[in-house]
Amino acid sequence: MQKTSTLMQVCLAILSLVLTANLPSPAKAQQATLAADCTSDLLKYCAQVSAGGDRGIACLIAYEDKISPRCRMTAYIASGNLGNRMKELQAMAKTCSSDILQYCSKVPAGGGRIYDCLKSNQATLTDDCRSGVPRFETLLKD
Repeated sequence: MQKTSTLMQVCLAILSLVLTANLPSPAKAQQATLAADCTSDLLKYCAQVSAGGDRGIACLIAYEDKISPRCRMTAYIASGNLGNRMKELQAMAKTCSSDILQYCSKVPAGGGRIYDCLKSNQATLTDDCRSGVPRFETLLKD
C-alpha cells in the first residue's frame, strides 16, 4: 500500500510539472488548479493524451459524465480559454482559406499539419495570412 501511495505522489508531481511547464503565470495557476482538482480523473481517463494545447481539458470535457463534480467545474472554467482559442483559430483559418486551398488541400487536418504547410509556404501566402502565421503558432502552442 505504501509503495502505491509513493508511486501516486510521484505521478502527481510529474503531472503537475507537465501541466505547468513553460506557461505564463495566470495559465500556470489555472493548470495547477486543474491538476489539484482533476489529477485522478486525468490519470484515469486522459493518461494517453499528449500534454499541452488544452488537450487535457478537452479530454476531461469529453468525459464530463464520468469525472468528479469538482473536476467538471474546474474543467468547464478552464475550457473558456479553450473556446476563445478555437474561435481565434477559426478566424485565422477563414483569413487563410484561399492559401489553405491552394497550398494545403492535400494535407490531412489535425496535429498542426495545416499550420506546418502554411509555414513552409509562408513566402507565397497572401499578406493577411502571412501576417497571421505567428498568431497561429501561438494559438497552437498555448
